[in-house]
Amino acid sequence: MAWNTIIIDDVKGVVSASEYNSITTASLPDGKTGTQLVEEVISNAIAEARGYIAAEASNVLGIEGTVPDELRATLLVIVRYRIFTRLPKMKALLDDLRVKEYDEAMRKLRDVSAGNFKLVQPVTPAEPAQQAGGGSVGLVSKGKKRMRRENTGGLF
Repeated sequence: MAWNTIIIDDVKGVVSASEYNSITTASLPDGKTGTQLVEEVISNAIAEARGYIAAEASNVLGIEGTVPDELRATLLVIVRYRIFTRLPKMKALLDDLRVKEYDEAMRKLRDVSAGNFKLVQPVTPAEPAQQAGGGSVGLVSKGKKRMRRENTGGLF
């Protein structure tokens, strides 16, 4: 499968036309438009997903801003949820099914980071500088501690 980016038109596929219209016409307190909010949420969700992907050492990231097709629907569910929770009066659109889908989507990302959900590696990987560095383990050793009667503090 390919690695692709997510665009606003993809979000239109997971919300109804009236919901999308409400999103884009909402006025936000910080002066952002609804469209700017959608773009920001998409960008943040992609970055977060790439973090989960990179957490598993066997995964290689695709070109910057892309996610694997296996996670496309998962990310769209996350984007929808986060848009609805950030806009005034939109939380009412989050029914039990949509909340459950969001919980499942987040569980899937955790499974990816734990290596329990395998991804097809990208045909064109990101530059090495963009790949997440794995944690390192340092071996620490210390000489044996010998117990002596005078060091036991009255235990003998």
